[in-house]
Amino acid sequence: MEPHATGISEWEPEKRDSIVMDRLMKNGLQLYTAAKTDLFKLKYAYQVIRLAHYNNRSNDAIKYYDEMVSANTTQSVLQPMSLALKAGALFRTGKNHEAAYLFSKAFHQGQAKKISNYYGFDWAVVRTDNLKQYLSFCKNDGEKADMLSLFALRNPDNGLAFLKQVYQLKPSSDLLPTLVVREINKYEERYLTPLIGKEYNSGLLGISYYYQYTGKETDSLLRKEKPELGAFVEFVNNISKDAKVKDPALMQLSAAYGAYVLRDYKKANSLLAPLKTANLNARLQDQWMLTNLLVQISSQDKIDAAFEEKILPSLRWLYSKCFKNEKEKGEENVYYYGNEEKGQSYKFYRNVLVDILSKRYKAQGNLDKALLAIGSPESLMPEYYDQSTEFLRSQLNGQQAEALYHFLAAKKFTPFEQFLVTNNRLKIKTVADFAGTAYLRDHNYDKAIEWLQKVPGQNKVIEKDPFKELLYDQEERLPGDKVTTNKLAYAREMKRLQGLVKTDAANAAQHLYKLALGYYNITYYGYAWNLVEYWRSGADGYYVPKNATDFQKDYYCATTAEAYFKKAMEASTNQEFKAKCLFMMAKCSQKQLPKPQYSDFGNYDEYRQKADKYEVEFTHNRYYPQLKAQFGNTKFYKDALTRCSYLSDFAAK
Repeated sequence: MEPHATGISEWEPEKRDSIVMDRLMKNGLQLYTAAKTDLFKLKYAYQVIRLAHYNNRSNDAIKYYDEMVSANTTQSVLQPMSLALKAGALFRTGKNHEAAYLFSKAFHQGQAKKISNYYGFDWAVVRTDNLKQYLSFCKNDGEKADMLSLFALRNPDNGLAFLKQVYQLKPSSDLLPTLVVREINKYEERYLTPLIGKEYNSGLLGISYYYQYTGKETDSLLRKEKPELGAFVEFVNNISKDAKVKDPALMQLSAAYGAYVLRDYKKANSLLAPLKTANLNARLQDQWMLTNLLVQISSQDKIDAAFEEKILPSLRWLYSKCFKNEKEKGEENVYYYGNEEKGQSYKFYRNVLVDILSKRYKAQGNLDKALLAIGSPESLMPEYYDQSTEFLRSQLNGQQAEALYHFLAAKKFTPFEQFLVTNNRLKIKTVADFAGTAYLRDHNYDKAIEWLQKVPGQNKVIEKDPFKELLYDQEERLPGDKVTTNKLAYAREMKRLQGLVKTDAANAAQHLYKLALGYYNITYYGYAWNLVEYWRSGADGYYVPKNATDFQKDYYCATTAEAYFKKAMEASTNQEFKAKCLFMMAKCSQKQLPKPQYSDFGNYDEYRQKADKYEVEFTHNRYYPQLKAQFGNTKFYKDALTRCSYLSDFAAK
């Protein structure tokens, strides 16, 4: 029987023998006739209808159901399964409206083949047909509510109208709680996502785990969806008071969460308060804890020690839930993705700590706790994300890194701080390793030398000359460059040069020029950028990131190098040397013209227009006129014309 009614392989078409199937149907009809009880009659009838259906004898399948099953009152899972076969046969014969009605009945009569029955209903519904054509087959309000709930389930748009109809016709609908949760998912997509994109610019941390909606129509979307979400909150709150409704606590909790999404924290709190002592099942209790945590954090104007103490039990509970789920699996460092409870708990903890708490701390100027908040969820999966180290290296300067080190070393923590520090990927050694590099970025060479000597692990050999003079930017090591250095050696040489500028006035211009080379070569475009950075993307440059630190601005714009090339030029009377300094100033200036980024524009045409304008401005360096007018007769200028296409294009005009 099964080979004829069940696909053997998902990769191969079914090979059914219609003659054999007809013979089996005949045997089944004989056995049906001989059966003594209704239960066995139902079993044989189901198999006969099934064979007729898969043998493309749809009219016979309908007939056999009507004759052999419709009057059989035996309670069995075979009842809705047989009904679904008739529905499928009706669909094949073009009777879509009745087919959809029977698929709806089969769906609501039991758990067997529920997904299959939903798909059958969805296939049977013709999008252009009027809803009333399908509802006309329903015998009572209950059946209408059941069918409407399936229409609601397949509706991708806001479905509050469907929910109201289902509730009005059948308050006890089993599917109503599912529809409410699904409606919340829609509001999360249509309202919460653009709202978060507007509220929480990912550039604030430089970290984003999700797509963030930043379209120009954000405000219009929010204006459209807000009143509908408000109406939804009122609806689910009202029906939570109806004893006929399944899971009224879920309805009230949904209203509280909806109020949170609307940023109506007062209302959210008022809806959550009665549920705190309610007899909730384990899943609703978890949902209450999560929603309450979101509301408490979001409604707090400033995160202070008292508030940290208040939310600490909730954070401990949530962290332990992630940790418990991991250990229950008997695995270490589980990859926390997927929609299972383990993955959901981790992602919620991560999002609360990173997307809410960390951003709040940074906005308050507390980088220590912003960093620790990022590192705490990473302790659960340390072999994957390392955003805490990246944040440390991209956001903190030398003084801040040193302060964080002393904070961690002192170990005078509040319970909240102890929780973050204990459950954290970021360790004090990582902070110590970065401090010397951070002071290098700040050009504080005394402090850099102190920390680089204290933590020698930072002083890896760099096989490049950080004072190399290059008219054409080069990132890879040049053939013939035998010079090696490290961070400590570079810091000592820069400090020595700073001293010589003051004590060796006769050669100050040369010392200033070498300092300028040292500053330029540790920019993004420089030969020895890895003295101050840990990695370099080939796609950056000619653009300063949003919310850039002082170091990042200098790293991408070479402003310090430009200033020192200017000082060197002003300290010299040699025309050839002055021409070279001015050319290097032009190189630095070129980096300060921001290149249009496609992500900043609403359409390609607007971006292309700005990009074309940028290309024209890029070739018109502000120092070129002075270089040509004052130093056009120098040997350096004439040589530079053959090596720099931008300068030669300018000179040819």
